[in-house]
Amino acid sequence: MKLFINRPSPYGRKVLVAAYEKNIVPRLEIVSVDPWSDPAELIAASPIGKVPALIMDDETVLADSTLIVSYFDEIGSGDTLFGTDRFAVLGRVAIAQGLIDAAFATVIERRRPADKQWDGWIARQRRAIDRIVAAVTASRQFDLGDVTLACGLSYLDFRLPDVTWRAARPDLAAWLDDVARRPSMQVSTP
Repeated sequence: MKLFINRPSPYGRKVLVAAYEKNIVPRLEIVSVDPWSDPAELIAASPIGKVPALIMDDETVLADSTLIVSYFDEIGSGDTLFGTDRFAVLGRVAIAQGLIDAAFATVIERRRPADKQWDGWIARQRRAIDRIVAAVTASRQFDLGDVTLACGLSYLDFRLPDVTWRAARPDLAAWLDDVARRPSMQVSTP
C-alpha cells in the first residue's frame, strides 16, 4: 500500500498515528509530498489532490483520514480504534475533526496576503476552536476520538501558538502531554 502524506498535516498525522497503533507501518510505502505543488504522482492517484491518500493493494484509493483509519482498523492488529460503541467514538471524532478543520482554515487564511485575509472568517474559526476546546473530553482509551483530538490540539500548539487553549484547559493539556509520550505520537511529530 502507498500512503501519501505531508508531515505537518494534522490529517496526515491522524493516519500515521493510527498506522503505528494498528501495526500497519511495515506494510506501507510512505510518500511525503507537498500537496500545494500538485505533485503528479498524488494527482494521478487521487484527483482531489489532498493528503492523506492511500492506494490500497487492489489500487482502490481512499482519500479521507477517517476512512483510511477505518480501513487500518479492519486490517491491522491490536485493539480497535472504534471502541465498543463505534458511533459514540465517531461522534467524538467529528467534534475533534471540527477542531482540526477550524485550525487548518485559520492557518490557510493567514497565509493569504494581509490585505486579502478575511478577518471575520478567522474570528469565526477562532470561536469554533474556543467552543470545541471548552467542550471536548478525552476517553483515556486512545481510541480514534482521542487520536483525532490529540492531533488537533498538537496542531494548535504547532501552527497557532497564539491560541492559548492550555491555560483554559489545563486538564486537557496534561492529557495531551501524557499521550504525546506514546510511540505513535512521537514518531509522527511534524
